[in-house]
Amino acid sequence: MFLQKNNTKFIKSYFMKLAFNLANIHNNMTGVNPSVGCLVCKKDKILSYGVTGVGGGPHAEYSALVNLKKNNNLDCYVSLEPCHHQGKNPPCTKAIINKKIKKLYYSETDDDPRVQGKGLEFLQNNKIKISKINNIFKDSFYKIYNDFNKNFLPKVYAKIATSKNYYSVIKNRPEITNVYSRKLTHILRSEINAILIGVNTHNKDNPLLNCRINGLNQLNPARFIVDPNLRINRNSKLISSAKKIKTYIFYSNKNNNKINYLKNKNIYLIYLPLNNKKQLDCKEILVTIGLLGYKNVLIEGGYNTIKRFIDLNLIDIFYFFKNDEIINKNSSHSFKNIYMTLKKKFKNKKVMQQIYLKNNNLTVFQK
Repeated sequence: MFLQKNNTKFIKSYFMKLAFNLANIHNNMTGVNPSVGCLVCKKDKILSYGVTGVGGGPHAEYSALVNLKKNNNLDCYVSLEPCHHQGKNPPCTKAIINKKIKKLYYSETDDDPRVQGKGLEFLQNNKIKISKINNIFKDSFYKIYNDFNKNFLPKVYAKIATSKNYYSVIKNRPEITNVYSRKLTHILRSEINAILIGVNTHNKDNPLLNCRINGLNQLNPARFIVDPNLRINRNSKLISSAKKIKTYIFYSNKNNNKINYLKNKNIYLIYLPLNNKKQLDCKEILVTIGLLGYKNVLIEGGYNTIKRFIDLNLIDIFYFFKNDEIINKNSSHSFKNIYMTLKKKFKNKKVMQQIYLKNNNLTVFQK
């Protein structure tokens, strides 16, 4: 009897581990939604499984249940508490009830205010037995997701690329890093919900800020431009691609002609008043991005924008790329003081990570 009981406990833990393995397949690829894994079993045999789709839908429970014939005495294993609200996807709780699930096993609760135990309560009220299987990971798989749902402040990443002597522009060459660094940047973009730049960087570089790796090019982050006086160039790549990729502008100057033009180009305009330093407040920018549902943001420049966020201790992880070239000091603004500030601010945090990418070097600073 003792062996039978332990064997049953092992099988349940094993199935939950499989659910987390499924969730990990699309981790950081599901937009603002968490990546969830789901298994449907009967008598300890797996009948079907699902994982949250790329971009956030369909949900794992729906994928696992949609093609499953109605049955009796089914068990369902989910890595995260099922949702019970109507969003872009239907409530998973109703799909679970419709397929006659008898027992539901979950590992972590969902701190999204729309969920927070409501899904589990609804299932219990519909005579589904609920059991919790303790988290098998040392750190919570959903820690970043649940932390965001407590305060709606996105996790902040930043990135810059410079020469060996800390300058960011090489004359007559559009890119300063090699192909390995650029691919890593695009992978990072595919895992991020939003990108933020200042208008000076936008007007100077005319970037697309999308993900350009085959297989990941549908994972484009939303784009935010800090542009208090609406100086954005009218015919930029960001404006021309705004129908395909969500694009927002933070502004304070009510230029009605420019506002109407940008709205007609599918740009989302967000008004924020200037602070006492005649600038848009960085914390207000982050709060607004969070309230829009974006749980992380990557700041890609320029110098002034990055420095303001560093000075306010708002950056959690910083990616500093350097090539091995010494270039003309008059070619651009020096980022050496930013590099030294990062070394000082992050000195007592986690160990700085060094990654060598052929003739490029990446230093990762992390709180």
